[in-house]
Amino acid sequence: MKTRVALAFPMLLLVLASTADGQLKAGSPEDEAFTKIEAEKNNDAKLALLLQFESKFPTTGPKTLATVYLMTMDIYSEKDNKPKIAEYGDKAIGKDPDNVTALLRVSRIYAAEKTNLPKAVEYAEKAKSVIGNMRSMPAPTGQSDEQWKQWLDANATAADQYSSYAKMLQGISK
Repeated sequence: MKTRVALAFPMLLLVLASTADGQLKAGSPEDEAFTKIEAEKNNDAKLALLLQFESKFPTTGPKTLATVYLMTMDIYSEKDNKPKIAEYGDKAIGKDPDNVTALLRVSRIYAAEKTNLPKAVEYAEKAKSVIGNMRSMPAPTGQSDEQWKQWLDANATAADQYSSYAKMLQGISK
């Protein structure tokens, strides 16, 4: 089965792509829809396909749906639609609670927008925990150990910063 690339975070792409592939049966309606999404170049058309996938295949594997939600988040990010970024990030986390990308992006949105500071802290702390567990894992296929370590370090730093920032804002707002 071919490798799928779905997100704007290169170090995690290989991990997510392989998990999405692992849940889609070649030639299935879901696989065909996902392939069509990947091939679409126009973001508005791609967004329509993503939303259609979500409604048409609600029982698709959780990792695949999480990938679809992250792709949807990417498009809403380009449109600077923060409520939709958070909505689809929460959906991705609901399907894949250990998804570092979703945890960090939603934590950042909630803290920056001051819309849900407790959730911002919770998601950043969860990301730190997941990253800590990932440190004992081997580098994903296609990545060197150094690239893997750099990705983990960068995301651990971001998680620390988002958590600290949201905690600080909580202290100010009390």
